[in-house]
Amino acid sequence: MRPIKPMLAVSGNPFSSEDWLFEPKIDGTRCIAHLSEQRVALQNRRLRWITPRYPELADSLAQGIKNCVLDGEIAVFKEGVPDFASLAQRDHQADSLRIDYLSKSMPATYVVFDILFWEGVSVMDLPLIERKQILKKALQESDSITITDYLLEKGEAYYQAAVKLGLEGIMAKRKSSRYLPGIRSSDWIKIKKSLTADLVVGGYIPGKGHREPYFGGLLLGAYDSEGELIYVGRVGTGFSQRKLVEITRGFQLSPKSPFSQPPSTSSVKWLEPRQVVEVEALELTPNQHLRAPVFLRVREDKTVDECSIDQLGMKGANVTKKED
Repeated sequence: MRPIKPMLAVSGNPFSSEDWLFEPKIDGTRCIAHLSEQRVALQNRRLRWITPRYPELADSLAQGIKNCVLDGEIAVFKEGVPDFASLAQRDHQADSLRIDYLSKSMPATYVVFDILFWEGVSVMDLPLIERKQILKKALQESDSITITDYLLEKGEAYYQAAVKLGLEGIMAKRKSSRYLPGIRSSDWIKIKKSLTADLVVGGYIPGKGHREPYFGGLLLGAYDSEGELIYVGRVGTGFSQRKLVEITRGFQLSPKSPFSQPPSTSSVKWLEPRQVVEVEALELTPNQHLRAPVFLRVREDKTVDECSIDQLGMKGANVTKKED
């Protein structure tokens, strides 16, 4: 049983089209579930096996269909919406007693949106809308396993409804799209309330005052198609004391800049590009830098090579999808 790289999306703006379907965007941990007669195995987007962290999901999936591979998001819901802080407690546990306790006090839900293999045969080359139909027939829902809803054509209305419900946005997917493992495809578009991106930490500005032991700001970048790390700005807000400590501990100093065109910033300390963080910003400026970025979280579930410029859209951010 080999892990499968999940298909990825680009960013965009709300739109409507009869050739597309629209799903809620779940703020969770991406998970591909491998089901066979012998066992259930859960993997995250970094191709690591995470089955022991979610025994309640493994037990529920073991009662359902066999010989298939599913794609979805693991989430912990609080007051009807995904709560990433609660999920983070589940996702970083290694102690079996603690895992058992949290599986009961803070149960996770597996929100399934795609099927890649059915009865041992790949269905990835079938159109998405056909895979959705197969998924509905194949998977029996339970308290902890659910199939995501979707709406055809009316993406703008669906986006407004999702935001009102407290969700972070929606996913737009071309109905005819094939499943492309490991590919960031314009056939899938994530539409969020504001621009968010997973970026590589390539340097930092030393901190002052109470932040002197840590950093004042992180210098961030993303990789282009040539494999060069492109500088997109710095972030200095949104950090808790715990995150300041955690991120600083992960620093590995570098004698030179990892960016292809380093920013002319004084007193910068360069780092080996090893850490990934998620930030939120209003937009990208005309010179392709983040405007008013705020740190959201460390992304231990992502590798640096997943942090491409493409995730920000063809020109960097908020590209409205139009039909060809």
